[in-house]
Amino acid sequence: MVLKGQNTTRTKQLNQSLVMRVLLQHGPLSRQKIAEMTELTPATITYITAELIQEGFIMERGDVQESKKRAGRKSIALDLQENSYWVLGVHISMESLQLGLVNLKGTTRHLQTITVPASFNQEQYVEFVASELIQYIESQDVNVQSIGIGALGVVDIENGQLIGNDRLGWPDVPLLAYLKKKINLPIFLDNNVSAMALAEKMFGHGRNVADFMCLYVGYRIGASLVLNGELHRSGLTGAGEFGHMTYLPDGKPCWCGNSGCLNQYASEQAIVEELQQNDIQSILQQVRDREPKTIRVIDKAAERIGVVLASFVNMIHVQKVVICGTLSHKEFSVTPTIEREVNERSFLARKEAIDVVPSELGEHVEIIGAGGLALWYGLYQKQA
Repeated sequence: MVLKGQNTTRTKQLNQSLVMRVLLQHGPLSRQKIAEMTELTPATITYITAELIQEGFIMERGDVQESKKRAGRKSIALDLQENSYWVLGVHISMESLQLGLVNLKGTTRHLQTITVPASFNQEQYVEFVASELIQYIESQDVNVQSIGIGALGVVDIENGQLIGNDRLGWPDVPLLAYLKKKINLPIFLDNNVSAMALAEKMFGHGRNVADFMCLYVGYRIGASLVLNGELHRSGLTGAGEFGHMTYLPDGKPCWCGNSGCLNQYASEQAIVEELQQNDIQSILQQVRDREPKTIRVIDKAAERIGVVLASFVNMIHVQKVVICGTLSHKEFSVTPTIEREVNERSFLARKEAIDVVPSELGEHVEIIGAGGLALWYGLYQKQA
């Protein structure tokens, strides 16, 4: 993959971000290899990398391992100095805040989960979020450079708002504008699954794939697409409400106003309700105990997801589907079932199989995704 740069003084900042992006996706690399991949001149790369080393963003990491021996001086490998830059990743819902520091390579630390009081109205909610973020930042031993927020639910990405919550009777919540009054840092807000897709592009299975879907299977079900290497946007909200695709016409009523939505049959919430358990951890223990009914219910949920996914990929045939969220845990074994269903049912997948894989970003993918927003738009994709 070639990430083309520009050899002009005015685009110095863009070129720096480009070099860091190449190292993120393909590093460690020699200066010569970076020049080839960016189509920048060797002199420009020497200048940019010297500045980035001086600023502490990248470092020399010994000799490049050559597949073939060649004459002359060995090339020096460059890599990101991952702990030189930290951002705050925030995953929010109406029920909780998940907070954590995220570094240049997507490593997390100092993770916290904070319950949001159920009695809060909209004004109390935004005040609570701002207060908790400020307290968290002040308690850290590193400088937080920016904040990324991945929100559960529909987000107006242009205006930085949480779209009105019908269940709570709230109007649109101007979260970004309020936080910027209280916190003097760059803040980036997006839907949580769009943020996770971006994290997969930066740190996970999507690093070297042009087209893929991030499919989140947790309390609810959502999706986001990366097409031609870019996060796909559709309309004001960016779309991605995969869980509200119809699985069964005239089925169970959904809070969205439709009936038969996939969320009602295959989400974590649906499985917990069907098995009459308190939470997903109780169900995970039943899976470990090989409880037959629990295994059947989870398998059926995975089949339903595969059915809906098959229809979707007949329209947009992605190369890979990355499964994130609670149910991507290997002990639930939903990934093989989803892969089988989509490749058997999709006409296009039968011509060119779709690779369905669990995320390798682990149980904190929501925080990594949120932090990825801040890293990508605040550092890796700066504009001149």
